[in-house]
Amino acid sequence: MKLSTVTTGVIGLAGSVIAQTDSTPFVDADTGITFQSYTSTDGITYRLALPAEASGDAGYDVILQIVAPTELGWAGWAWGGAMTYNPLTVVWKDGDSVQFSSRQATGYYVPATYDDAKYTVLKGTGVNETHFKFTALCTGCASWTDFDGNPYILNGAGDTNFAYAFSNTPVEEPANPESGFSIHDNVGRWIHDLAGARSDQFEEWVTTNTPA
Repeated sequence: MKLSTVTTGVIGLAGSVIAQTDSTPFVDADTGITFQSYTSTDGITYRLALPAEASGDAGYDVILQIVAPTELGWAGWAWGGAMTYNPLTVVWKDGDSVQFSSRQATGYYVPATYDDAKYTVLKGTGVNETHFKFTALCTGCASWTDFDGNPYILNGAGDTNFAYAFSNTPVEEPANPESGFSIHDNVGRWIHDLAGARSDQFEEWVTTNTPA
């Protein structure tokens, strides 16, 4: 998962106020969650919902959703807008289910498992004839330690740059979250409206969409 084309200066941009965003509101029929949603030109959708109090002052949980065509090998979300020194969420189809993997890279090679981001898979995760969808609560996706060893928190009151990558080649071991996978076929960036992703219904959405 190589995002080398988006690394320069991206960490400094995350959390800054940017004039125009690429995300728009979207209500997911499967969960009732209102996300800020972005769909790439490659047809992969990245959605985010935040607590009402999300800011850059303290860490917070997020609800994320990734929707991708079933023929895709894997899709990845870089929370700091670059490959290295930020959480990476990587998802792929495993038969009739969806597998996820928490990663972080310190160089331009296959990212290692990253234990500081914890995921709870929510309702609205599954596979149909055309797409697979991953919906989860994440603790540790919105905050991390940067390249200089300093704590970093996404400013939930503003906009930020995210990055994506994907490959058409299947991962080596689809049932294994620690599987190896091939280099990307494409990468991209977008500007996400974090303030617009905030909602006072966040905790209700978590409760109603957490499997029993």
